[in-house]
This record gives sequence, C-alpha cells and structure tokens, in this order.
Amino acid sequence: MKIQQIRNATLKIQYSSITILLDPWLQDRGTGPSFTPVRGKMIGMKNPLNDLPLPPNKILNGVDFCLVTHIHPDHFTADYLPQDIPVMVQNEEDKELMTGMGFSCVTAFEGPELHMGGITITKVPARHGDNLETVAYLGESSGYVLQGEDKTLYLAGDTVYFDGMAQTIDTYHPDVIVLNCCEATMPMGRLIMNLNDVEIICKKAPNATIIATHLDSVNHALLSSDDVRAFAARKKLTQEEIVRDCPSEGKYFRTSDTDEPYPPENRSC
Repeated sequence: MKIQQIRNATLKIQYSSITILLDPWLQDRGTGPSFTPVRGKMIGMKNPLNDLPLPPNKILNGVDFCLVTHIHPDHFTADYLPQDIPVMVQNEEDKELMTGMGFSCVTAFEGPELHMGGITITKVPARHGDNLETVAYLGESSGYVLQGEDKTLYLAGDTVYFDGMAQTIDTYHPDVIVLNCCEATMPMGRLIMNLNDVEIICKKAPNATIIATHLDSVNHALLSSDDVRAFAARKKLTQEEIVRDCPSEGKYFRTSDTDEPYPPENRSC
C-alpha cells in the first residue's frame, strides 16, 4: 500500500493492484468558495488555499477510479477530471449530481459493499458535525473500509468521533486509519475531527497506523499540520499510538515500519 497526500482530503492510494484517487479536489488555488470560519483572519479567503503539488495530469496518471466520500466543494469538483473516468459515490443522490455534471461512468453503493479489481470496499457510517443542526445542514457523508490482499484500510471521511467509528474499528480491525482532522468549524458547529477525537482513535486502535489529513487547505480549519505534529510530540504517543504522518503535499505516507524507505524527496515528516 502507498498513500500519497495530494491536497486536503485528496489522496492517491495504491492498494493491491488498484490505484484510487480519493475525493478529487483538483480546483485551482483561490477559485472556489470561501467558507464561513470562526477565526477572523481567515474570513473571505477563497479556497483552496494552496496550489496542487503536481500537475493534474500527473496526479491522474494511472488512476483506475475515483472514490468520493461526499460531494462538498472541498472534496470534489469536476476540474481536470475526464468525464469518462470511473467514479464511486456513496448513494444515488450523489450519483445524480455526478451524472448531472457530465460524468458517464458513475457507480453508487446500493448495499454496504462494492467490489473492484479484487478488493472489497465497504461503506461505513460517518457523522459530519458535532450537533444535529450541523449534521442536517451538511447531509450524508461516508467512510470506507478497503480489504483485499493488502492491509485493511479505513478511510474515515468527514466525521467527528462517534460510536459508529468505534464499531467500524471493532468490526474490521484496520491496519491503517486515515483521519480528516483540521477541526473545520463554522458558526453552526464543528464539522470534523479535532485533536481530542484523534487521541480517542489512537487509544481505540493502538496497533494501527494513524494518518492525519484534510489539513492546510481550507479557510474554516482551526488546526494545521504543524498543530498535529506538535500534538503527537506533546502527548508522547508510542510507536503503536502515533499520528505517524502529516507530510507536505505531494509526499507519501509510510504505512508501516516494514515499508521500504522512500527517497528523500518523498520522505514524510
């Protein structure tokens, strides 16, 4: 397994023989909407806050399909995507939105599982907000568990910590867990994980590699990658309980101690 940070929640994942682009947000810097932050200095800033680390054609090279947790403007736009690229979405509503954008090869989850190239992708619950008003406003968001010849991978998606995450971990025993944890917050409430949530997951899954993402790219975030690194150092998390990686964009995560060392230009923080 190789996981490359692109930007925000966009990851390029090599899993078994399949290459997946998760939540492809390839929009040019500053050409998207500004969200409503609670931190004054970020008000009015247009998203995404930074450039892509690589040309879009290089990001898309070798991708077998896109996997989308939900269609929010910081997780999916049509920019640079071929309209015939295969896309998997969480439900029929998102499929209708996607086909309305002109995409011709869209698959929605009708049951809990989809199968692609020898891997099983299971849709698991997410809770996109820390209160009922926020969840109702933001709508459905999903996480996914990938299983196959490779290690079990849990992509939590846009969620705060809730009992459903504990149930997913207890059911699938993931080896690698990807957490969206910039503590994105709007006046209505917190939208995704904060550091307390991350610590809960570290303790719940002490043998898993925990990967921090959805950082440094949106104007309603309260946490940066530097904050997550400082948190890991401050908590003195053990080798088994560590937010192991939050690399610069375009770099790779290490998903275990047995991974071959990456070249210096691809080494994570």
